[in-house]
Amino acid sequence: MGMPVRAMEVGARRAGKAQTIPAGRAGDAAGLPDPRSRASGGRADFAAKTLAGIAEALERAIFSDDSARLPGLLQGIDPRSKVLGAALLLAVGGIARHVEVLVALHAATLLLAALSLLPLGSFVRRVWAGIPLFAAMVALPSLVMLPGTPLLSLPLGLRVSDNGVASFSLLVVRVATSVALVLLLVSTTRWSDLLAALRTLGVPESFVVVLGMTYRYLFLLLRAADSLFLSRASRTVGHTSGREQRRWAAAVAGVLMSRSVKMGGDVLLAMRARGFAGEIRTRGFRRMSDGDWLVLVLGVVMSAGLLLLDQRPGWL
Repeated sequence: MGMPVRAMEVGARRAGKAQTIPAGRAGDAAGLPDPRSRASGGRADFAAKTLAGIAEALERAIFSDDSARLPGLLQGIDPRSKVLGAALLLAVGGIARHVEVLVALHAATLLLAALSLLPLGSFVRRVWAGIPLFAAMVALPSLVMLPGTPLLSLPLGLRVSDNGVASFSLLVVRVATSVALVLLLVSTTRWSDLLAALRTLGVPESFVVVLGMTYRYLFLLLRAADSLFLSRASRTVGHTSGREQRRWAAAVAGVLMSRSVKMGGDVLLAMRARGFAGEIRTRGFRRMSDGDWLVLVLGVVMSAGLLLLDQRPGWL
């Protein structure tokens, strides 16, 4: 495991653009910049800052159970009710053909997030800053490629059509609504309870095991990557080109792949040594209360109502 890192350090020395300082003397170098915020040339080290930001964001967003412990509306509901209700609403969002129905579902999701005492501004940013933004970029050509009544003329003879706008809006709002529903479920349910609910509802055990292991070790691998970038930045003095930084990032990806494969094998051997035979034990749930059943019934009624509205466009 030490060979790829050593080879990368040798390559940096040969490039002649950076000087590597031994680990024990990194803090003694006069004028050494902050490795997390600035590269030696005074420019932002994009790769290191991005990776540190991702690790911090995932640590805060995935591994924090603080929001699931708030005294909000959904936090006190049985996880099985929430999983079934979210599944029904996700199905409605996937088959709805009118953007007005999806907007209504999205608005209801935001209302539930507010009633669950989630920070609404942060919730909206987390919904729209990821997958929906990427979906909008992918669907952008549909604005001018689909035939229909022209709404806007663009250079090069391109025209935005009404069908293009409808198709674009439908896709983006559908993706955003689905992400919002999943994020609402995860933010109001502790991860252990969510896994137990999935297993209780008949989700294949292999899927639950893989999901649980991914949750546990994703942050560990991100921390390992962050440590590699920090170690390299703290031992480097001088200007590093963008090409060298990209080469380093590619090398780190290879090192992490090797570490993840080795870690997977070690974890499996450790689990087998402790008696693991492919079956996981999850804690049992109490009987669902009247409030839990009421939430589930409301989810069914809401799903049916949205589907009925979607089938009758004249009501919208």
